[in-house]
Amino acid sequence: LYFTKRGDTAYAAQCLEHARTLFDFADKHRGKYTDAIPQASNFYQSWSGYNDELVWAAAWMAKATGESAYSDKAEDFYDEFQNVQGRPSEFSWDDKTAGAQLLLWDVTGKNKYKSNVEEFLDYLWNVDYTPKGLIWLESSQWGSLRYAADLAHFAMQAASLGVDTENSLEFAENQMNYILGDAGRSYVCGWGNNPPERPHHRASSCPDQPKECGWNDFNNQGPNPQVLSGAMVGGPDYNDN
Repeated sequence: LYFTKRGDTAYAAQCLEHARTLFDFADKHRGKYTDAIPQASNFYQSWSGYNDELVWAAAWMAKATGESAYSDKAEDFYDEFQNVQGRPSEFSWDDKTAGAQLLLWDVTGKNKYKSNVEEFLDYLWNVDYTPKGLIWLESSQWGSLRYAADLAHFAMQAASLGVDTENSLEFAENQMNYILGDAGRSYVCGWGNNPPERPHHRASSCPDQPKECGWNDFNNQGPNPQVLSGAMVGGPDYNDN
């Protein structure tokens, strides 16, 4: 989709062909990646399983191709997997349910998917927020801003599709402005007031080449030698600290 909009149709076609192959593989060989790489579960366990990713992938394929076979597949998945039919508690790297429901509303125009989106947005309007306005979910203890940024993106897309537009845009703007500095400091490297100087990032921690990079550089208490411009850090705690 991105490369098509840029006019790079040849590369877009190549990406789409790979996407077809990957989708077919995922559908025929279902399972979590941690089944094949158990060690990864110590860091990124797939708590939601793979059902949401199958719906999400089929809906994106429908969006990219306009082919009814993929939208039919996405709807079949939705009907098959009960855990993607209800209201999720987040939209994240692990749980794509909310995004899949939003894409289904986009590609099918069916009200049952719009109702899913409306229910999720209503949930967002009524969860906890920090004193300075950052949305706070059960998952927010680790990397609070990634959830806020994901949800801001979700809300903007919902608004563009005509779902609770005013509230969605206000929410997205508030979360993005918090990240960019409305809470008193920026959480984006190289941007705004008092931006982060020591993001947890290997390359940012290393000195200029050809100097070697090691654990002493990782443990350096000063600013990272390389400014990771545009990168967002994990974020504050429930008290905006």
